[in-house]
Amino acid sequence: MSRHRLVLFAIVLATLAVAAPASAQRPYYGGDHAIRFWIGLFEPDGDSQYWNDSFDAFTGETSDFADTTVGGDFKLGLTGRTSLLLGGSYYEGRADQSYRDFVDRFGDDITHRTTLEIASATAAFVVDLTGRRAVIVPYVGVGGGFYAWRLEEAGDFIDFIPEEPETFSTRFSDEGNTLGWFWLAGLEVPIGPRFSVFAEGRWQRLDDDLGGDFAGSGNLDLSGTSIVGGASWRF
Repeated sequence: MSRHRLVLFAIVLATLAVAAPASAQRPYYGGDHAIRFWIGLFEPDGDSQYWNDSFDAFTGETSDFADTTVGGDFKLGLTGRTSLLLGGSYYEGRADQSYRDFVDRFGDDITHRTTLEIASATAAFVVDLTGRRAVIVPYVGVGGGFYAWRLEEAGDFIDFIPEEPETFSTRFSDEGNTLGWFWLAGLEVPIGPRFSVFAEGRWQRLDDDLGGDFAGSGNLDLSGTSIVGGASWRF
């Protein structure tokens, strides 16, 4: 687990620890449905040709792209312990990268900025592992979704084709849509008849073929791990 994930996980656990005593004093009688909002950290796995080639040529690693993800869900109650989770999320990660083996004629790094954006619309089947009156309600789920992504590299690059390689400034980009799946696990802490806080981990699996300015760069892995914390209102 990266340092970013450890820090966020510690914050989320602290929030749940503070909320748990309050929940023990108030049984949870909330409704069958809920609206949830959350914020957290997403870190790409970076397991594909594009990422491998990028980190061979340029500085950095996938943990540099760990950044904020935000989202919201509508939880539709099906039975006492099962529900359908309909929602969406947005993530944008960016990092500056320089050539590992080359500098410009002044000895300075040749640098560009890489930006990855992922937006999703998802649905998941979720099972609460205890009843709603528990002090802490663990849950698990599995689902799939539609993901829109955009990749951009903007800055300085080297043109190796001339007899004397030249540095130039440009912007490369590509975008696309793909389907993916994920599984999740979380802990919900009721702190009132209708209000609760929760911590959740989500592991998504998806990829897509690159084209546009990245044609020939192979596959782009969009898989990764999210660790989030949020609030839920039942009705």
